[in-house]
Amino acid sequence: MCDTGRSGPEENVEDVDAGAVSCACMRCGDRAVRARTDARGANGSLCVESTTGFTARAMPSAPSPSITTSSASSSRDRRLPEPRRPARRPRPIRPAAQAGSDPLVWDLTNTHGSRFRTVFMRAPNTPFGLELSEFFDIARGDRAANPWDPGASALIFSVRDLDAVAGRLKARGAPVVTLGGAALTTPGGRAVLVRDPDGYLIEARQAPPAAVSQATAPGDVIETSIGITVASRERAREFYEKLLGFTIKGTRTASAAELRLHGLAGGTLTETAMSIPGTAVTVVLSEFAPPAGTTRPARRFDWRLQDVGSPQFQLEVSGLDALIDRTKNAGYRFLSVGAKPIQRAFGRFVFAIDPDAVLVEFVQPAASER
Repeated sequence: MCDTGRSGPEENVEDVDAGAVSCACMRCGDRAVRARTDARGANGSLCVESTTGFTARAMPSAPSPSITTSSASSSRDRRLPEPRRPARRPRPIRPAAQAGSDPLVWDLTNTHGSRFRTVFMRAPNTPFGLELSEFFDIARGDRAANPWDPGASALIFSVRDLDAVAGRLKARGAPVVTLGGAALTTPGGRAVLVRDPDGYLIEARQAPPAAVSQATAPGDVIETSIGITVASRERAREFYEKLLGFTIKGTRTASAAELRLHGLAGGTLTETAMSIPGTAVTVVLSEFAPPAGTTRPARRFDWRLQDVGSPQFQLEVSGLDALIDRTKNAGYRFLSVGAKPIQRAFGRFVFAIDPDAVLVEFVQPAASER
């Protein structure tokens, strides 16, 4: 079951590391791809952004990581194109029949009775891991998010050669969200928004020459950011800035071209960029006001972990009990049963829910794992 010598029902993860730093997955103990830093957040509790995750509809039996690295396809033929990277044979994903279950994970994720399997991946030049989960034997939603739906999220990849990436996406039949069906020029450079095989939003953006020349690893991806659509940036900032200590980098109003990038012919888009404490990772809060008469009006999500496309942060923290108390006192909900963290030999874990239903896992590793 496990490639690290552990055994037990909780071990349902695979590592398809593409040259990344690997260490033990703090939730289940298997090897996961994670970026780690010892810096603390402004409030003294948030130490590191370690992983961002997404739930997939189905996984192929032996995948190669794609430039999306966020959601797996339901068949090998539907995978998006591979980036250029040093060759490394990925470990095969275990068959669906071997997906396991774990009562502790059920309490953590409120998925009682389910079976699950998980894969960890990493994009080139990206300082955090990407976790992909698939659930069985439990009801799950599969509504694909529009960019303007509160609770929608996206991976934003700055790439070495956008034309080459866009050509491979087109050859694979990736649905294009951007109006006109092709990359367009925005104030931040040429970009296109597409969907992966599970409908998850992926933005590919031409990296500037300076960023390409400074990239430390080969591959198409030069940099990765995370986008979250919110109903109110002020409410989202209360959670990420005031509770968790994220640093605000700036706020801007998007151009008409950027609206078209996201599939809208009008309306407004206001973006606030933040950085995660102790990292260079950027998270962008996007608040849309679609034009009147939009054929697909904004619809909020109420994500469950098992829902296809559900976005999840995993944040390493210190002082977990105090953070749980502050989160409760601020009026935020928890996904984990009773807002109680589960205990492993290697750490403690609990899922909170941000104002737009994005699932945020707080992880306090055991002293031996720090």
